[in-house]
Amino acid sequence: MSNTLAEVEASELIEKLMAHALRVFAEYGLSGKNAMPGVGLSAEDFVFDLLREYLVGGIKTKDLSYLYTALRNDIIDKLKSASHRTTDHMPIVPEGDPATEKPECLDNFPSTGVRPDDYLCEESYKLRVRRSVADKPDLREVVEAVFDLGLEKPAEIADALNTTAKDIYARKRKLRLWLVSQGIAEVPDEK
Repeated sequence: MSNTLAEVEASELIEKLMAHALRVFAEYGLSGKNAMPGVGLSAEDFVFDLLREYLVGGIKTKDLSYLYTALRNDIIDKLKSASHRTTDHMPIVPEGDPATEKPECLDNFPSTGVRPDDYLCEESYKLRVRRSVADKPDLREVVEAVFDLGLEKPAEIADALNTTAKDIYARKRKLRLWLVSQGIAEVPDEK
């Protein structure tokens, strides 16, 4: 892990700062995809405001931990602001178990959309899977067919990859074993 900004690529820096901002948002019960009530800034806005300040020379340090602290402080300062404290907080996608209840949203209609935290978990999972198979072309092709093309049936995947369904079954077994060995998937309990 790099600790100075000179050792960190721009995309890696943005990814690290974004993860930190989302963590701080979550600590205070906020969704990272939605804007902070009363302030109108999302986690991404905080990250890019901080980066802008760094690029124009407002921040002189070369230490990554300083940026983490500055980002955390910016978010907390906005949470303490009068505009945030005096705003009524009603979630866009409400809390609750969608299987047992139909919660109402701000427009008083039942929520049918994907909850932001579910979306973030799914995107994080997909990113981890893609990274784990990046150097394994046969597995990467299957992952891309499923994630990017939305294919599920072995015959469909085989057609897209110009191979046989039998080959796809073998690749899927190999992929499953690989994901389990990497700690990304779990072996189902036998009952």
